[in-house]
Amino acid sequence: MANNELKAESIMNEPQGNVEFSEVRRLNREVQLNDFLIIKDFSETVKLYGKLADKRFSRSAPIPTLEENEFFLLLKPIMKKQTFGDLEVTKMEMKGSVLNVYYKEISNEEYLLNKQKNPILILRVNGVAPSGVKLINLNK
Repeated sequence: MANNELKAESIMNEPQGNVEFSEVRRLNREVQLNDFLIIKDFSETVKLYGKLADKRFSRSAPIPTLEENEFFLLLKPIMKKQTFGDLEVTKMEMKGSVLNVYYKEISNEEYLLNKQKNPILILRVNGVAPSGVKLINLNK
């Protein structure tokens, strides 16, 4: 029974509730990435920006740095409602050690005109990096 009490206590000590975030970069690129990626240090950021760089241009986007108690979250969900759309994150919240990310698929005229269907969003998130991320599409 003491083991169950210990588990309950550690769950109660996990951060809960709404999480603050801000947009770092938004782009549309066909590149092999998972639905989400948690980036915790500068070397991971450099590696990601290398994958996202457009080889047609000699200059790339500036590579952002992280402050203490922050991480980057890259989102690249498969679009279900808006084939040539974009995404908008409405809210994030911690539930135990999992970060719930609520997002909507929205229309984007530029993506529609250019038939682009691979929106990528990079967010700066305040707090400790979660053990997992759950993407929750609000368009269902």
